[in-house]
Amino acid sequence: MQRKSRHRDAVQGLLQESEGPLSAAEVRDALEATGIGQATVYRLLNEGVEDGVFKAVEMPQGPTRYEPKDLPHHHHFECTACGKVFDIEGCPGGLKKLLPKGFSLEAHEVLLYGRCEACG
Repeated sequence: MQRKSRHRDAVQGLLQESEGPLSAAEVRDALEATGIGQATVYRLLNEGVEDGVFKAVEMPQGPTRYEPKDLPHHHHFECTACGKVFDIEGCPGGLKKLLPKGFSLEAHEVLLYGRCEACG
C-alpha cells in the first residue's frame, strides 16, 4: 500500500487530467514547479503500475507512457510532428474475424498516426 505524498498525489492528478498517456519526462516537465526529480517520477510511476493504479502503455517508438488503469477501453493517436499521444474513445471491434482459424484473441491495441490539431 502506498503512503500519501504530495508528489504521488501530483503525479496521479496529472495522469487523471491528461488527454493521453504521458512519458516519465513529460510528467517531470509538467510537475517541475513541485521540485520533483526524475528518479522520484520513475519510482512513483513504477509503484503505481505495481499497485494497479497506473497502466504502462508501450509505444512502438519512444518511451513507455503511463495512464490511469481504471480508464475504459480505448486506443491512442500519436502526432508525428510533436510526438504527443492522445486517447481515442471507442474501438473498431470485430477483430476476431481477422484471426486465423483456431486462434483466440486475448487483447489488442490500435495506434493511429498523424498530425494533432495544434500541428495541423
